[in-house]
Amino acid sequence: MKSTYYLLLGVAALGTVSCSDSFFEQYPSNSVTENNYYITDDDFDQGVAACYHKLKTQMGYHLNKLAYRSDECCKQAMTVSDASTYYFDHFEENSSNAIMSDIWNAWYNGIYRCNDVLDHLEGREELPNYDKYRGEVLFMRSWWYFNLYRAFGGVPIAHKVVSPADAKTIRRCTDDEMYALLTGDLAEAARLLPASKGAEKARVTDIAAWTLLAKVYLTFGKPGEAKTALEEAMKNPNYGLVNTTADAFNVKNKFNKEIIFALYYNKANDTGHGYWYSTTKPEEAQLTQPAPVFRALYDARDNRLPLISEYTEDKKGTYLLNKWFDNRNDALKGNVVENDFPHLRYADVVLMYAEALAESGSSLGDALVWLNKTRTRAGLDALKAEDIPSKGAFIEALADERGREFALEGHRWFDLVRLGLALDRFHEMGYKLDAHNLLFPIPQNQIEIVNDKTILWQNPGY
Repeated sequence: MKSTYYLLLGVAALGTVSCSDSFFEQYPSNSVTENNYYITDDDFDQGVAACYHKLKTQMGYHLNKLAYRSDECCKQAMTVSDASTYYFDHFEENSSNAIMSDIWNAWYNGIYRCNDVLDHLEGREELPNYDKYRGEVLFMRSWWYFNLYRAFGGVPIAHKVVSPADAKTIRRCTDDEMYALLTGDLAEAARLLPASKGAEKARVTDIAAWTLLAKVYLTFGKPGEAKTALEEAMKNPNYGLVNTTADAFNVKNKFNKEIIFALYYNKANDTGHGYWYSTTKPEEAQLTQPAPVFRALYDARDNRLPLISEYTEDKKGTYLLNKWFDNRNDALKGNVVENDFPHLRYADVVLMYAEALAESGSSLGDALVWLNKTRTRAGLDALKAEDIPSKGAFIEALADERGREFALEGHRWFDLVRLGLALDRFHEMGYKLDAHNLLFPIPQNQIEIVNDKTILWQNPGY
């Protein structure tokens, strides 16, 4: 590793960035050189930990911003401090929207960190934890590339650390190139990762790779392959559904058997976080987060409804949405609670399996068996074949069930896009959308830096 400043943003993320993602960053420090770092197993462990840490810098995008992009939450009025979210919510964002550049820079920063570890792992198979480290960083790199693809479409791909000059020569990938990258890396990660977390509960295991691989297959219209990947995921005996969705979010039972991949926080040692979805006026908050149109998806008997419709008071005058409730640590000033943020839960394995069965030609009755697993857990009656007369009706029911199950977890917008329902659902809400709205605009500052529209061009409609 060079002793001078290291470019952390990697390929095609070379513009002005936020305070949390400095353009240049010393890592680990000026005293670290090519000759004295990435030598021991512990050195690599720290490098992998830096990749995990980077996941947290865009947690708010999955928790909050995507909720406004979908029908989960709404911005009724624009404020100067949050104009980017207002425009994002109302499908009025442009290529200069701060959300676009923030996620582009942060995700490519994460990709850089993974590539840095992978580059130094080459030829180091003698390391005690070589397989685990390689599997972890392949999974995390895939996570970032997959989300870049879902957000922007084809993006530049770097398999190794590249120089700033070389980064500007890497063309946006094709769908086939992204598919090959993700399916190859995730299949390898699944083979390399252990089946059990052991003492390090925040680290991914093989089921995370199989689950993400299945989501990739479904996104690329490969339900048969998704079914196979999910069946591999279900072979892991350490995971399954807990009794209720609320149990999965119990801060006193973190990393229960339903949690496959989550961001870990600990308020006891000041690595917690501030409140999520807090308010001093719950009666007003219920008009926007979640929005009434989204809460209307729930039956009054659904035991998940109180999670996203009711607020509980923590300290005097401060209320938290039940799904993200935790008692504050009054000894701390900022990082006062410790809810983990789950990116992948076993409920996703179950509902993706229902989707894969329906999309791959299995009987809708078979698919309903899996769709009903989360419905009945929520206290609802199981759907019967006569309730779902067609595949189209099944997809509608699946989208609604996924919405109820994964509310405010960052799934809803991409689920509606993948299931082909986004345009119709938002047309029903009065939005005038067309196909171009299914992707976000490429950040304008990146286009200007590359300055070659044959390499990095804007998405149509922006």
